[in-house]
Amino acid sequence: MKKAIALAALISASAFAGAASAQTYNSEMPATSSVDVSVVNVTNDPSSGNGSRLPANLTNPGPELIQDAQAQLQSDPALVDALAMKNVQLANVVHIQTAANGGKIVYVR
Repeated sequence: MKKAIALAALISASAFAGAASAQTYNSEMPATSSVDVSVVNVTNDPSSGNGSRLPANLTNPGPELIQDAQAQLQSDPALVDALAMKNVQLANVVHIQTAANGGKIVYVR
C-alpha cells in the first residue's frame, strides 16, 4: 500500500513539474538557433577528470579533419549562426560530429 501511495505521489509530482516547465515557454519568443550545438574545447579535455580522454585525432587534429570541419561550416549557415551566438571563432573548429538527437558537437581548439 505504501508503494502505491509513493508511486501516486511521484506521478502527481512529475505532472506538476511538466506543467510548470510548459508554462515558462513562450511561443512568441524567437528561438535562439535552429541547431542544437554543444562545443567541446579539445585543448582543455573536459573528459580527462573522469578517466576517459578525447581521441588523439581530436586533441591533435590532422589537416584533413580540419578541412572537413571547415567545409561543413561553409555548407551550414544555421550552424555558423549558432556558433556565432556561442562566440566560437570558426577558424578554431577542428571537427564537427552529429549527435544522436540530430544536434551538432563542435570540437574547437
